Amino acid sequence: MLMGPLVLILASHPTSAWAGVSQAAVEFTFDGSFTGKCQLEGPDGIVDGGTSQAASFTLINRQSLPAKDWYWDWGIQAENYFFGGSSATPKRVQDYAGIFSVEYFREGEKAASLTLRPGWYFEGHAVMAAWDLPVDLAIGIPIAGAVSGVVGFSNARFYHHALPIAGVVWTMNPRLRLELVYPEPALVVSIGATGSLRLGGELTGTGFLADSRPERTAVDFASYRVGAEGSGEVLPGLRLALGAGVEIERSFDYFAQNRRLHGSGARYARISVVISR
Repeated sequence: MLMGPLVLILASHPTSAWAGVSQAAVEFTFDGSFTGKCQLEGPDGIVDGGTSQAASFTLINRQSLPAKDWYWDWGIQAENYFFGGSSATPKRVQDYAGIFSVEYFREGEKAASLTLRPGWYFEGHAVMAAWDLPVDLAIGIPIAGAVSGVVGFSNARFYHHALPIAGVVWTMNPRLRLELVYPEPALVVSIGATGSLRLGGELTGTGFLADSRPERTAVDFASYRVGAEGSGEVLPGLRLALGAGVEIERSFDYFAQNRRLHGSGARYARISVVISR
């Protein structure tokens, strides 16, 4: 799965009213979250799913390409998911990967992106079998006036299925935007010059190679959360976001073994810090 909002907007409004994605030359992001306990249901019945914690870091260098508004990105990412209080789930899932992408910006907001994330995605041991190459593609398409479409997908060897991205975005007025996009629909309200409030869904997780159970196998971990998140620029080049809500689906899909654990109902809190220049 992908980290963070998937929606890429082909903007039809002045950028001064929105907290868009900047074309910063260097960007560092930290994202952390804590999710409470939930019960998981699987082939053997109901089990304690315990708590879930996540922390991720990305460092991106962005350079302009000869074509106007096109950029080339490269960088690194590190993601860690920790699961406590249950013997039914892994204790830790992690990935360490490079990031290579081509992006197109229009009026200050990202309108299209193709991203490759080659690296190791594993539970406890970074063996060669844990190598994967997730691919993310999203494209904004103008439809009519303030309405744009979004199409794309995300896929990797350790995902059970490719994840489609599809929907429409309606800029209702300079301060209000409705993103009817699967899998992360949202209502986004602009606050001041750099702030925003987002109400909607968010999909996080990763596909990884699990350790012996009784043998190494691919697992697709996903967490789908619904809540509210406020963000804004607190200092020049420093952006802070705080969010909270409810996890409506937590899933460990051992698809090669036809075995799946899933649950819901846990509360979560999230913080994100972005430093750019």
